[in-house]
Amino acid sequence: MMLRKILSLYLMIFMMSPVIVLAEDIQTFPDYVVLPIEAGDTVPFDGILLSLDAAAKIVTEKKFESAECDLRISYELRIQEEKYQLLLDYKDIEVDSWKDKYESMMILKVAENDRLTELVLKQKPARGPLLVALGFGIGTLTSLGIFALSTEIVK
Repeated sequence: MMLRKILSLYLMIFMMSPVIVLAEDIQTFPDYVVLPIEAGDTVPFDGILLSLDAAAKIVTEKKFESAECDLRISYELRIQEEKYQLLLDYKDIEVDSWKDKYESMMILKVAENDRLTELVLKQKPARGPLLVALGFGIGTLTSLGIFALSTEIVK
């Protein structure tokens, strides 16, 4: 228990005390040092020597870097736009072809229905049902006649 109190007191003092950082001073250098030099001159610092053409090229590239980036982005966006427009056009063509197919199938169905309706209406009524009814009637009357005769004979 005592160890916990000591540890918490130590941590509390450690947290409240300012942190002391021992570091060396950072020596700051200017961003750009441009010194005109001529062949044979000594320079006061280490660095990279650029010709005027190389320096002009670097400055020009830096100047047009954002324009080049914008052009590249607009080019890529245009490619994506064309790709999606092509997909949309393809889907529109596909939908139109399905509509045409559906309409032509409906025209064929209507024509077939009309042809079958005319075929049914042109035919004369079949005699089959009439003959079946006539046969049933004759058979029934014959059976009743035989039954009546048989009951008369038995009496």
